[in-house]
Amino acid sequence: MRSGLLELRLLNFRSYKTLCLKTDEALPPVVLTGANGVGKTNILEAISFLTPGRGLRQARLSDIPTRDTDD
Repeated sequence: MRSGLLELRLLNFRSYKTLCLKTDEALPPVVLTGANGVGKTNILEAISFLTPGRGLRQARLSDIPTRDTDD
């Protein structure tokens, strides 16, 4: 049995107003694909904050700009 992230929920994180990704541990690993600028790296960065220390880009969570909540 594989262990890993089964669900990721984001709220006002970088380019995402809301996001809910769910996976199934019985399925193969997830591969993120898409055009430039659609938010793939933002997902990876959010996951990187789940581990102690700094995130993917060596930033603290408090340093990360969020999506403008007015829209």
